[in-house]
Amino acid sequence: MAKKHRPTSYELLGQRVKQIIAAATWREQRQVHLQPAEGDSPDDWDRLIDEISENENVDVTRTDEGWLVSWVPVGA
Repeated sequence: MAKKHRPTSYELLGQRVKQIIAAATWREQRQVHLQPAEGDSPDDWDRLIDEISENENVDVTRTDEGWLVSWVPVGA
């Protein structure tokens, strides 16, 4: 029997952020404020924000509480 893959803390964080960004209200605003939750790994956040920042048409601004991520839809 194959072992079931247990998601890493980074994968779980990525899934959580993907759901936030995908929410219709934020898609219409084309921005979202991301804030770490208690217990989140700072290293996971650093890695995720670095990866998000690498995308074209995406702007990431550090705030006191987290990051403001805004984007321009492709083709806009």
